[in-house]
Amino acid sequence: MVAAVLVVGTELQVWLSRSVHDRPAGAVAGVVLCGGVAVRRRWPLAALLAGCGAVSVEAAFGGALVDVVLASLPAGALCFYGAGAFLPRRRARLALGAGVVALVPQIVLTPHVVSNLFFEPVVVAFVPWLLGRWLRDRAELADRFRELSEQLDAERELRASSAADRERIRIARELHDVIGHCLSVIVLQAGGARMVVATDPGRAREALRVVERAGHEALAEMRHLLGVLGPEHDGQDRRPQPGLASIEELVERTRAGGLKTELIVDGEPLEISPALALCIYRIVQEALTNTIKHAGPATASVRMSWDEDRLEFEIADDGCGPRAGPNGRVGHGLVGMRERAALHHGAVQAGADRGGGYRVRASLPLVAGSDR
Repeated sequence: MVAAVLVVGTELQVWLSRSVHDRPAGAVAGVVLCGGVAVRRRWPLAALLAGCGAVSVEAAFGGALVDVVLASLPAGALCFYGAGAFLPRRRARLALGAGVVALVPQIVLTPHVVSNLFFEPVVVAFVPWLLGRWLRDRAELADRFRELSEQLDAERELRASSAADRERIRIARELHDVIGHCLSVIVLQAGGARMVVATDPGRAREALRVVERAGHEALAEMRHLLGVLGPEHDGQDRRPQPGLASIEELVERTRAGGLKTELIVDGEPLEISPALALCIYRIVQEALTNTIKHAGPATASVRMSWDEDRLEFEIADDGCGPRAGPNGRVGHGLVGMRERAALHHGAVQAGADRGGGYRVRASLPLVAGSDR
């Protein structure tokens, strides 16, 4: 539409103005110049060179289209603007230079040479080209910022999703360790109570009390773990996580659950971080839970050996041997123990003893930074 308006204005001035001497040449040059405005987005360089070449050829035949036809000035400016706005940086500079060179014959051959030496290269060529170049650079910068923003948003969503997955895995592991241990005690004691309820009601009642206590502990731990997920959680539940001091209570509960368990401590216990203490407690808890579930009639021992920079501990039993899952694969409990130890740069080994039974060995460094 802009090109059409410029063509009409140019042709009217060419055919009606007395200052135009060679009207056919001026009319053709005006159509070529204004036609370049119509295609400057698709072919910016060709449109610029064609327009500048047309007015120079017209000047060589004695015409002065740029001097006498006002509509030719915005047409030429739009062609230079298109070269700056729609070409890459290097080609845009080439187009500017080639367009100015193509205008030189028109400048030299027109009557007002001195004024045209400033007006046409600066006002008609360089200023519109510079404006187009500035707008293109600004648009490219905005596109880069938008892409960077989208990339940052995607990375932030990925980190949030990864953090949520890690938290779900952590909660699932805690539920497995806590609820699995309590349910193992409940199943064992319920089975024992069923067998002696007719012959020894006293032992049956004692077993049921253990079942009740284990059930309460499981419910309390589950509420504690799942409560932090709800929006109503306000941080009022500040019960400490289990640690080294809770291992003896764990052993006592295991004894009450029917598994004879011995706790042996070698060396002087050192002060460690709560995270590392929770890791030790959960490994011992999971190992004893597996013993209750799979070892059958057995006795177990928990031995902890303290050194200056390392804690070695093992949980062993003399039960019926290894406890592999279907197709010989290990269960989630052993995987969880190894993952917990790996978080503190430690290691867990588990396997059957040659003489029978099962043994879990863990080694955790106590040096600074081991709990990161």
